[in-house]
Amino acid sequence: MLKRLMLASAILPVVSFAESDPLDVLLKKLEEKGVITKEEAKEVKKVAKKHPHLKVKIRLQPRIDFGDIYKENNDYKSRSDFYFRRVRLEISKEWKNIPFGKKLKINFTLHSDKGERDYDYKKGEKEHHSFDPKVKYAYADWTFVDEFAVRIGKNKIPYSRVSLTSSSRQLLIERPYVTEDAKKWLGDYDSNQIMFHGKVAGGIFRYMLSIWDGSTIESKNKTGGTVKADTSLGDAYAIRLEFSPPGFVEKKKDDTGIGEKNKGDVISVGLNYAKNSDFDITDKNIKNEEATVWGGDIFGRFHLGPGALVAQAEYVKMKYDKLDLEEKGYYIQAGYLIPTPYGKFEPAARYEHFKQEDKKNDVTKHKKDIITLGFNHYIKGHKIKWGYNVLFIDNKEKDEKDQTVHQIQMQFYF
Repeated sequence: MLKRLMLASAILPVVSFAESDPLDVLLKKLEEKGVITKEEAKEVKKVAKKHPHLKVKIRLQPRIDFGDIYKENNDYKSRSDFYFRRVRLEISKEWKNIPFGKKLKINFTLHSDKGERDYDYKKGEKEHHSFDPKVKYAYADWTFVDEFAVRIGKNKIPYSRVSLTSSSRQLLIERPYVTEDAKKWLGDYDSNQIMFHGKVAGGIFRYMLSIWDGSTIESKNKTGGTVKADTSLGDAYAIRLEFSPPGFVEKKKDDTGIGEKNKGDVISVGLNYAKNSDFDITDKNIKNEEATVWGGDIFGRFHLGPGALVAQAEYVKMKYDKLDLEEKGYYIQAGYLIPTPYGKFEPAARYEHFKQEDKKNDVTKHKKDIITLGFNHYIKGHKIKWGYNVLFIDNKEKDEKDQTVHQIQMQFYF
């Protein structure tokens, strides 16, 4: 018995951060060499399963941007930029069969996204980002029943499908312009919040309702002014509703043809509305301003022929009420996953359009049409893959030149 406990204590720190297969291999080797018996190996496995270990994952996305990414004297200059779009350390733990409820999960994620990036191609500006680790997510999610769960802590605000989908499972390298602006419209998209969520009828209906204080709008917004925010819980809220027809339920958001957690075809329709109220834009003499974001989306994955077709569309509209600043846009994207002897290959394309208008002064501040073409090459699913995109950006603002931007990105997720 003492030998089993010593083996368990020695092995657990190693296998606690891995899947169960490495433990099976190790025990088999020890058994073959006569270090432990078959019964002792079974006992060690039992102890290991009971041991409360953490799940640790690392995500790296090295990336190169080149082309028209820097603007000088109102003209774009060709530059190149090598950086890490994502550097993340994800630590999580899940308890099942808890005394009250179905399961409890905690998540703590550190990130240093855009580390060593020098150029922001959307602005055409040189803007250096250093490797500066920060907390990305920190929350506890308690599922009482499938129909009702509570999540408390720092996490994504529930609006926009493409934004809620992990960047590790995106069809194209960058998310659309309009949805990226929507993430800054109400404040920080990753905010401390209380979220109520659940799924009904086996996931045919799904809902998310969040409340938070909205204070992050002081540091992140699209008003173009200086914002002072009220910090009362409930001044900001968001609701998202999702529906899938019976037989087409989506278990986990994945915008690609891989769909690791989804067996069979998938259809998902989503609607969301979010609001942040009672903040002031001090340098514009605006008090009790309100910001809203609403939109809808549809996604489908269908197995056709040897591969899988994915198609997705989303519409987003945002407004600052008294400032009378409005932005709206949409995108349509699709891809087809093709199995090959050298991994899976997925050509993809997207068209997007967005426009930001100052209604009060009848001025169009930003207007763009963007066509993105590219492909993904999956060497080992989402764990090891790489992709290439080329963006043709039609800048319709006065005196703005068009851009052609190339992007190459790899992903290592382990």
